[in-house]
Amino acid sequence: MPGNRLRSTSTVFALVLALVSWTFGSPQAMARDVKVAGMGIRKCTEWQQWKEAKNGEARAMTLEWAHGFIAGHNVYARTGSEGATSIVADVNVLIPLLDSYCQKNPGSRILSGVVEITRSLGGAKVDLTPQAPPAQNPRPENKGKLDS
Repeated sequence: MPGNRLRSTSTVFALVLALVSWTFGSPQAMARDVKVAGMGIRKCTEWQQWKEAKNGEARAMTLEWAHGFIAGHNVYARTGSEGATSIVADVNVLIPLLDSYCQKNPGSRILSGVVEITRSLGGAKVDLTPQAPPAQNPRPENKGKLDS
């Protein structure tokens, strides 16, 4: 049974990594507004409640999400040909850091905690501020035409 669980966890991680790589790998993806979903949008109060209730499954799913987010950071947070510092945070590091963050910031999203942890471990500075969409250029084929 433990072997199947490990294989299942590895498969989920590989799928998340492939999805992140596919999503962030194209220039079109970089130009559009990227939305984050999954366990990271949950509030820190839930993370703390799961700890108190000894709900290991919800916390494990959140940690899998966090590892996928960190893997995406390692792939996406590059500048030109320079790679970003790759962050590796096993559960023995991630759990106490996320516990501490969520205890101090119960109203924040888990995403914010993982971003702060990634930064504190030397990762790229991720800006979570929503950006305005780029201005639309008028279509060139309509330039110079007069309305009748």
